[in-house]
Amino acid sequence: MGSRSDDARRLLLWDEILRRAEVEGADAGVRHACEVARDVLAADGVVLYEALDPVTAEPVATAGDGAARLAEAEITVGEGPALDAIAEEYPVLVHDVDAVDRFARWPAFAPQAVVGGVRAVAAFPVVMGAVVVGCLEVHHRAPVDLGADQIVDGLLLADAALALMLHGAPRAPGADPVLARWVTVRQAADAVAVQLGCDPATALLRLRAHAYSTDRGLGDVAEDVAAWRLLFAPDADAQSGRGQG
Repeated sequence: MGSRSDDARRLLLWDEILRRAEVEGADAGVRHACEVARDVLAADGVVLYEALDPVTAEPVATAGDGAARLAEAEITVGEGPALDAIAEEYPVLVHDVDAVDRFARWPAFAPQAVVGGVRAVAAFPVVMGAVVVGCLEVHHRAPVDLGADQIVDGLLLADAALALMLHGAPRAPGADPVLARWVTVRQAADAVAVQLGCDPATALLRLRAHAYSTDRGLGDVAEDVAAWRLLFAPDADAQSGRGQG
């Protein structure tokens, strides 16, 4: 794209976010930032995460097919580009997930990404002052090397996402299946915390471990907990399940 002003580019990206919201007759929100990121970076999927602590995050908006599914896999196994970007406070750019070094770095995440059809990932930390509060993660179905201008766009869109997280349209979990699924995960973590007599963070770890060990989605396991089809025992590593119905 050649030389350009980052300030001018920031305004252009904001204008596009606002235009999309106006077309919908809605206030600008984080989903619009994800949609602009998908188009500007020629991506197949985008996920905006909110950091819950230095090692845990949850998606708050997505754009593109398969984005939510890959985000759930990344959070379940507890490793991947987004979590590294949050921990390292620096963009993580992956040309090809299907490379030997990436499998060594993310032995649980990389195979699931490849099976899910994702080959390239770019993760841009969402920073508020000196604190990383989230991540804007972009997926491609083919190996991709982002150019310098695209990396700047990713960082500018991460900044826009922060502003929308703080001041944008309120999230409506009931209208967004991605958010609704993670509301269920949080509720399940609270229920498991009661069953195990532990804090919600530890309960979430148990949920994630169960999902990973049984090769199921974290949201699916949470739904079983919410429906009392799955109970967690405080005195054993194994979980006991109830039958359907």
